[in-house]
Amino acid sequence: MQSKVTIKALKNHSGTLLCTAFLAILIPLSGCSDGSDGIRPVSGLQVGAAKRDITPTADTAPPDGSSVFLGGYGLGPERPSTGVLEPIYVRAFVVNGPNGTLAFAQNETQGMFAAYEQGPYGLLDVAAAVEAATGGAIPRSHVIIGSDHSHAGPDTIGVWGGVPESYLTYLRDQTVAAIVAAYESRTPAELSIGAVDATDLIRSQFDAPPNAVVDGELRVLVATEPGDATSVIAAMINFSAHATVMGSDNTLISGDWPSVVASSIESELGIDTALVMVADVGRTQPQRDIGGGDTNEERLRSYGALVEERALLAMADLEPVEGDEVSVTQRFLRETYTNPILPFVVLQGLILRSNTPPWLSAEEETIGTVVSAARIGNVLFAAVPGEGYPAIQLAMEERVEAQQHFFFGLANDQLGYLIAPEEGYPDILAAAPDNDNAVFNVSSQIGDHVQCALLAAAADIELLVEPDEARCAQYADENAQIPGM
Repeated sequence: MQSKVTIKALKNHSGTLLCTAFLAILIPLSGCSDGSDGIRPVSGLQVGAAKRDITPTADTAPPDGSSVFLGGYGLGPERPSTGVLEPIYVRAFVVNGPNGTLAFAQNETQGMFAAYEQGPYGLLDVAAAVEAATGGAIPRSHVIIGSDHSHAGPDTIGVWGGVPESYLTYLRDQTVAAIVAAYESRTPAELSIGAVDATDLIRSQFDAPPNAVVDGELRVLVATEPGDATSVIAAMINFSAHATVMGSDNTLISGDWPSVVASSIESELGIDTALVMVADVGRTQPQRDIGGGDTNEERLRSYGALVEERALLAMADLEPVEGDEVSVTQRFLRETYTNPILPFVVLQGLILRSNTPPWLSAEEETIGTVVSAARIGNVLFAAVPGEGYPAIQLAMEERVEAQQHFFFGLANDQLGYLIAPEEGYPDILAAAPDNDNAVFNVSSQIGDHVQCALLAAAADIELLVEPDEARCAQYADENAQIPGM
């Protein structure tokens, strides 16, 4: 379904706008116009979006859904689900250009792995299934799937009690279905981007540099019908708050603020799918109490309303994406496990992630994972396998020349916190175990390693990159291909 979004409605929501970006999509000049000149050519892009319900039920998580544990607080099976606050979804956003197709998706769970020990349920298994279902039109390397990291979502990691295998099957199948449905629904579109400062909605868990900095930019990607800037097809929101508005005493399933915002934007714009992709959420928490409310649910609704307001402001000041080239690359990296708190042998038995190569090597005590970089026109989309620290995104903004820099955390894998820069690691380690950033972490340098892989990936898709030779020289000979894939 596609519905009209009026300029007047967006003016009323933002309060101070002189002309909206939906008009600016058509008129890439400063100021308002009647559209009689300055019309940019119709792009060669197509966009489709879809969502599928992934709420645990008696059928997908027998006997009654209570076999699903919620993840993210404490350690161990402390929070079995006692019901559903609101349905949870996987949402997909597919972009097809003259030279390729790119699929984004996000599920409302604690986090998912590239591969699972239990069977073909990993995010790269999903990508392979999408490739097969689309006859290769969407190559598996062109699929970027994130998790919203909801601490009210199912524990698909396994640290906090886990989920039954039947639910992993359901989640995999629904994710494939959402992406394929989005691909099949694609229609000619124009893409625009916007951003707004939302620093006041988040905070860092650490006050001293370099760990005090946050990425306060809220970014949006909006697809509209060609020649009709008021007809919105789909939208994407990218923001860096942990999905932890719901506290540790909550036992009701929800997608936390990303789900609230997605549903609200869908209703506000009259569209089927608004995709929220969490960004560099490492050590970045929401300002939980700024919206008011006495209960978890009240705080969730009020915080979600604040994020929604900023997203709509960003959507009311858009600029067209420059170009319609679609290019994607995926790089494999291997990191030696050196966590001094959680021994490697404990890690092997603690999580549901595959414990065989290339994802884990017991002999070498290494972890394998992937990073992705994609571009649509001159816009960069960077995807990292965990809770990336803001320093990674800030380095991409500084060193990669692009019209905008989107950043997706917990994408295609989940390795915990990606601490960066490495110089800040001692303060993070000193705060453990009260703060869990060093507990759920592969090594002191994995954040820098991921950053270097992203810079190399951005160069692979022919964006102009300023190298960080001092930090990245040790990874220069890294093999970019996933072994055995």
